[in-house]
Amino acid sequence: MSFFDYNLMDPPGRFVGLGNYLLLYQSSDFWTAFGNTLIFGALFVGLTFWVPIVQALFLNEIHRSNAVFRFLYLLPAAVPSVAGFVLWKWMYNPDYGLLNEWLNWIGLGPYNWLSDPSIAKLAIVIPSMLGGGINVLIYYSAMRSIPEEVIEAAKIDGANPWQRILKIIFPGLRFIIGIQFIAFLAGVFLTFEPMYIMTGGGPVNSTRVLTMLVYEYAFKSYRFGLAGAISLIMFLLIAVITLVQLRLSKDQTE
Repeated sequence: MSFFDYNLMDPPGRFVGLGNYLLLYQSSDFWTAFGNTLIFGALFVGLTFWVPIVQALFLNEIHRSNAVFRFLYLLPAAVPSVAGFVLWKWMYNPDYGLLNEWLNWIGLGPYNWLSDPSIAKLAIVIPSMLGGGINVLIYYSAMRSIPEEVIEAAKIDGANPWQRILKIIFPGLRFIIGIQFIAFLAGVFLTFEPMYIMTGGGPVNSTRVLTMLVYEYAFKSYRFGLAGAISLIMFLLIAVITLVQLRLSKDQTE
């Protein structure tokens, strides 16, 4: 499809070769969305990827009230994503949002979270920082599979919690972290709902990502060839990242 000027009335339409890719190369909208996608990728990896790992480490160290914390950590996964983003959009409202009410109460004043280009990206990432969901159980299960005798031997040898995490737990989680990282990054590049629901790609296109561009080209402009070209670019980008990560994981294992 990406090599055609696709026409719904007469598929597949006119063959244009690399014409759609040339149009994207010359399009400022594409490069803006591409840059935003990379920035979101960096923010999500830097701020949210490690959250379920930290939560799982906490569960692994705390045995009392373990079930309570597991319930709290899994609660975000039970909330439908669309409903969650609508709720956060309400919380960010500068006039009556709960978050700004709290800021007013402590004297910091309200913020235009979703209409300020300088903080809109961070506002979209923040909800993902507050819960690891099902990933917490994945990491926690992997940690529990590490032989208890190894942990106890490290304690007897005088290893503190930080040393046990770095020398025993993290090496035991290396494979699962690598797999989760690939799935996480692919999910980030394919993220659509939070940007569409909370900001609609604004303000000033600061949260407009490649998935939104695919949606706009396909279902608003009916330029399916361009939408297909962007989709193929995203697929190749995810494939390259996956191959690099698998290669790095293999080298570390060897």
